[in-house]
Amino acid sequence: MTLLTLPRGKHAGLHIRPRWPSRHVRVDSQALVTLQTVQAQLPPEIDLILTRGFEAAPGGLGRARVGFRAIGARLFRWCYPRRAAEIGEIFGSNGHDVDGTHLDVSFRLHGRRVRLLPLGVFTPPRWQQHRRRRYGPALEQVQAALLTHGFRLHANATESLQIHCDWKSGR
Repeated sequence: MTLLTLPRGKHAGLHIRPRWPSRHVRVDSQALVTLQTVQAQLPPEIDLILTRGFEAAPGGLGRARVGFRAIGARLFRWCYPRRAAEIGEIFGSNGHDVDGTHLDVSFRLHGRRVRLLPLGVFTPPRWQQHRRRRYGPALEQVQAALLTHGFRLHANATESLQIHCDWKSGR
């Protein structure tokens, strides 16, 4: 496995937009090639955006992420007490601390970024349902293309709107 460190920008047809506070996305080289293949097979009005890949736990930023997740989990439990069972799936590392095959992607439609979760994981379920309906055809195309090329999508509804996917075909 070879990890690539990609700064913000466009790389072989794939947009890289690191999620704050990161300045780059670290991704497995073969997973990147596969994402580029997915991009090439999508209609021209849909552009993939890679937002998150491998995030090492050690170091200041790793500790900060752990702290942010802990605070976020407490706040989420307070805002959505009936969704407490989802906290582990939403605020866990979901493999991002393992290697560069656990990725979050997004997409642009007709040149505009689609924000399926405008308030992040705190986006209310009703808003999520509305956005899923509004952008359903494009979202389904992206998800189907990812599945076809060996990615597995996260089962949690909120994580699936972050388009958290795990590349498994190389294993």
